[in-house]
Amino acid sequence: MKPLEGITVVELSTYIAAPSCGRILATQGARVIKVESPRGDVERTFGPTLFAPATDEENPIYDTLNGGKEALMLDLKKPRDMEIFHEILAKADVFLSNNRPQALKKMGLDYDSLESRYPGLIYAVLLGYGEKGPKTNYPGFDAIAMFATGGFIQDMMVDSDQAYPVYLPMGFGDLICGTILSGAIGTALYAREKSGKGDYVSLSLYGAAMWLFSVMSTGTQFGYQWPRGRYQGGPMGVPYKTKDNRWILPVVNEYERYWKDFCLAVGAEEIMEDSRFCTKQATFDPKNREDCIRYFETCFAGKNADEILPKLVDADIIASELGHFKDNHSSEQALVNGYMSPITYPNGDAVTLAVPPVKMGCMDMPAAQQARPIGADNEAIFKEFGIDV
Repeated sequence: MKPLEGITVVELSTYIAAPSCGRILATQGARVIKVESPRGDVERTFGPTLFAPATDEENPIYDTLNGGKEALMLDLKKPRDMEIFHEILAKADVFLSNNRPQALKKMGLDYDSLESRYPGLIYAVLLGYGEKGPKTNYPGFDAIAMFATGGFIQDMMVDSDQAYPVYLPMGFGDLICGTILSGAIGTALYAREKSGKGDYVSLSLYGAAMWLFSVMSTGTQFGYQWPRGRYQGGPMGVPYKTKDNRWILPVVNEYERYWKDFCLAVGAEEIMEDSRFCTKQATFDPKNREDCIRYFETCFAGKNADEILPKLVDADIIASELGHFKDNHSSEQALVNGYMSPITYPNGDAVTLAVPPVKMGCMDMPAAQQARPIGADNEAIFKEFGIDV
């Protein structure tokens, strides 16, 4: 039995963040009824932006976020459709939305309006910037409310005259927020078992940025500066280009413990005892740090990645070749662990889709599923809930 079996979620959301939360809840056994307007979730049409199909027959990006849900079409501007929405919500455990506060209030779907009407309901909203402050009703994609406003795009530039902001991350922050919110909903459901009362659960993209970037931002209060140049990083913590034009990134936090092993792995025995480089404190000197990185650059440039990476791994040094998005869908590591799931569409196209990566002993890893067309389940839902239309 899946942990959320018997839980009904009514989802009124679009794009990525809140739908990804609903997708996670569905894989854990919840019944998720996704409510769409007659034009549908705009994410249904997003695929071609990334050269992916976007039809009822094959819509892999939309399916990743919405597989396993029932599809209900309602025009909430029509009084009767709003009545139907409430008839269904009255029997639900969770209301999930990413509409802005002013929009929800205008529809009478704000928390204050629903709390007394449905005292056992978990009311979960994903916002751009939070409930208070000057940006409360601002729209927000993760690229803006999280990465731009939170400092990531500006401060992750390499500090040089030719630097420019990194390409906008797409959906990354949304999926993080959907994952966090799904856990918070589970916690609220657990609390309801003891109190018998529903609750308000919210998460904002901006609030998540404050938490996610906190390790990098806290030091700025004490003088640490971003962005950083290549030669401002630790010698065992920057990417290095190999002879065969691949990149390897090591990350070593215990400097003295791994220094000699690192030197042996990359062929830098000559500097192993050099007092300018062999302690972390010594590399706080800018010239020492740059000289050390430049020396390692020559070591990596003289060998192929397959010569260096196994030696780093054998020395228990955390390191990886820099990968590409295109490799994820055929990765053996992803496939054997079930992080990527194969799916064959009715037209014969066989692809792999990412699935929520949480493993639990009480359930198998979720499988990729095709999302339902707009309104595909209207008739069945109306019949089950005894709704006359």
